[in-house]
Amino acid sequence: MKIFIATEAYYPLIDGGAVAEHNLALSLHQRGHEVHVIAPSEGWNDWTESDHGTTIHRLASHAIPFVKNDHRLAWRPKKKITAILDKIKPDVVHIHNPFPIGKATLNYCLTHKIPVVATNHWLPENITTFMTKLRFLNNLDFLVKMNWKFISDFHNQCQFVTSPTQTAIDLMTQNGLVARHRPVSNGVDLRVFNPQNDPTPLKERLGLPNKPTAMYAGRLSGEKHVDVFVNAIPAILETVDAHFIIGGNGREREPLKELVKTLGIEAHVTFPGFLEDHEYKLLFRCGDVFVMPSICELQSITTLESMASGLAVVAANKYALPELVKPGQNGYLFEPMDVAELATHVAEILADPEKSRRMGDESLRIVHRHSLESAVSDYESIYLDLTR
Repeated sequence: MKIFIATEAYYPLIDGGAVAEHNLALSLHQRGHEVHVIAPSEGWNDWTESDHGTTIHRLASHAIPFVKNDHRLAWRPKKKITAILDKIKPDVVHIHNPFPIGKATLNYCLTHKIPVVATNHWLPENITTFMTKLRFLNNLDFLVKMNWKFISDFHNQCQFVTSPTQTAIDLMTQNGLVARHRPVSNGVDLRVFNPQNDPTPLKERLGLPNKPTAMYAGRLSGEKHVDVFVNAIPAILETVDAHFIIGGNGREREPLKELVKTLGIEAHVTFPGFLEDHEYKLLFRCGDVFVMPSICELQSITTLESMASGLAVVAANKYALPELVKPGQNGYLFEPMDVAELATHVAEILADPEKSRRMGDESLRIVHRHSLESAVSDYESIYLDLTR
């Protein structure tokens, strides 16, 4: 098939949806499909590039106020998208964001009778709380409803809708989704993320001590609530002599480093920053337990990556995270924002190597049903059904 993926967030952006879309595009090409991706460029120029056999059409874009360079929006993409689609004539289009590129692509497909699959990676919290100081907006009911209407109105125009988990699909149907739908996991490449990865070179480069280690990896953005994890570290240290890794980049990185300094725990925390792929996959093997304090996960790719690497997980009891974390089996859940409960669970695992190993083994068992290979097969079947 000739498959066209439209997104506002794509490789090399560090974002869960962007990672999932990149993995999907490369995997579809490996299965013999012709894959085109349209995404924002990193500036005011358009260009086309090749990426492992896929073609990426980059459109001139502008920064989003207050979001720095984490995400960008294409500038008036309608005419450019029309010209590209007129030339490519795709069999099916897969849209991943309801923003300028997604909207222009959807309008073209509706006019030209091209089947559209849309995947929702968004929650109202993702749209409004990219800054810690904006979290109060989650308490404004009218704003949450407005954001859900925006999400649902867009997806109801598509022939088929997916989201990574059953929880995510249920949230959409509860908030107005009526289009055909089913969950399809983001997937994780078990050949890349696995317990056989040797972290020794990365540990040596980062100067990590030989101690029980708890870690977070992902976007450092307000809605991820990484500060809850950081605030739990002093209490964890009262129980076990441990080390902590805060991996990833984002607008909250500097505030988090300031918080670490204020708490007086600098000697116990490492911020590795951005890592290339060959080191990133090793990062998870540097830890014993993975912490996901986010309150807005429709699945959480980094949680999948940590589980595939054999880690126990302590995660917020919110949205889709309970689908991955089974209390007492592969980790624990804590009530969102509850620093004390988070600290108790992390300390318990770090202080008991046998429990950590046993929970990590269970994570490996659970994550196998989320293999990237299975996710790509699911999408192939949806594409074929729509193009028959």
